[in-house]
Amino acid sequence: MEWKNMVGKCEKYIAYTMVVIMIVTLLPIMYLGRYNHPTGDDYYYGAETKLVWEETNSVMQTLAEAVRGVVYQYHNWQGTYSAMLLMYLPPNIFGEWAYRLVTFSIILLLVGGIFYLMRTIICHVLKGTANLWLMVSSLLALLCIQTVPFPGESFFWYNGSMYYTGYYALTLFYCGTVVRYMIKPGKYRMPVMLFLAFFLGGGNYVSLLPTMLFMLMLTAVLVWKRAASARGIGVVTLFFLICFCVNVLAPGNHVRKDGMWSIPAWKAILKSLLQGGRYGIAWTGGWLMLALVIMTPFLWRGFAKIEFRFRYPLLVVGVFFGMFCSMSTPVFYTMNSTGPVRVVDIVYYGFLLFVFCGYYYLLGYCYRLLERRKRLSLPRGVGSGLVGIVLLLGTMQIVGGAVGRTTIGKTVELLASGSAAAYEREYQERLRILEDETVQDVVFKPYANQPDMLYVGDFAGDVQDETNQKTAQYFHKNTLCVAY
Repeated sequence: MEWKNMVGKCEKYIAYTMVVIMIVTLLPIMYLGRYNHPTGDDYYYGAETKLVWEETNSVMQTLAEAVRGVVYQYHNWQGTYSAMLLMYLPPNIFGEWAYRLVTFSIILLLVGGIFYLMRTIICHVLKGTANLWLMVSSLLALLCIQTVPFPGESFFWYNGSMYYTGYYALTLFYCGTVVRYMIKPGKYRMPVMLFLAFFLGGGNYVSLLPTMLFMLMLTAVLVWKRAASARGIGVVTLFFLICFCVNVLAPGNHVRKDGMWSIPAWKAILKSLLQGGRYGIAWTGGWLMLALVIMTPFLWRGFAKIEFRFRYPLLVVGVFFGMFCSMSTPVFYTMNSTGPVRVVDIVYYGFLLFVFCGYYYLLGYCYRLLERRKRLSLPRGVGSGLVGIVLLLGTMQIVGGAVGRTTIGKTVELLASGSAAAYEREYQERLRILEDETVQDVVFKPYANQPDMLYVGDFAGDVQDETNQKTAQYFHKNTLCVAY
């Protein structure tokens, strides 16, 4: 009892500390967004819509042009209808200043999704405290943002970050709303779920496939248990499945697939399972272990408030692992690889979420096991031991230089070294040339400063390159290239 009282008193202070750390470490990253600028597909897909916006200043006409682009891409390139709409509406078409909001918006969306889903799970399902929710959400947000393998394409490049990190964040909102409806059906939640199902159904397959599997399994369980929410969830699942099929069966997908190295579905599934094991080994590092140790006593304390028995640890953990591995299946099926780095990043987010869920279930199984054996009274010194482990892991991360490899560490280095400012000067010089009407054939030197995260690529050296041609159209030029 003494140990539980001590944990209860500490929960509030640790929760608030985690929230403060999260906010403080996010502010410099968002500030770095002021040096962020469009590139590549931001210009490629934004060319026509930008010209319409310049000519008309009409949101509706610009939106109509974007819809025309979606129809074209649906028949000629890919079926991700909602994502393509956003690709045709990059913020830079409304002004260079708008692109600086990309980092702030994506991070806010991701953090919001994590907090929303965790509030659903911890407060609504597990009957946990608000402090536990704040602590777990802050720790997961810190892990997702600060330890993500490739933050550049996930937080600073609109086209890549919106398509992957943005859709993953909206998936968290969607799953949270579905679970809340399952607990307490409400008519106002139904249109929200249907809209998100329609929107996510036209997004990337990496976050779409596990969500579809989740909906199918959830519907089956609710029907089996004859739950009151079974009909509503079933309707949403059917609608989601229809949207998914509209996406997958697009004629453009077949056109695109012909130019890729695809493999049979069974081989893609097998490779995904093997890659999931590799990811698990590579990504189980010091920061994750530190977060789990911090959470453990507070999660443990909450098991006394719920009646769930946690009877099938191997089955449940196996399901979580399978859903995690399914995130890699689409890129193995279409590309026979793990995909671009922005794909790896959202697979990493999924890894963290499924690890938390699996760890919680295993911890609950251990709690019930000890409860049946009447051994819940933990020995003295457990609290001191956990504090010691936290200090040891934290020290190892700091001494080992892990802080410098975090997103905040890279951000501070870019700002302090002047690399971000130097990149900004080079970009502004390019922009000056692009806005000069007397220059019609543009040849740039390669960037001398290519700071990590901010620099995610440059134009090609061939004026016939499609992206170069679209960018030239975007800026009313004849030709554009980089002299390598």
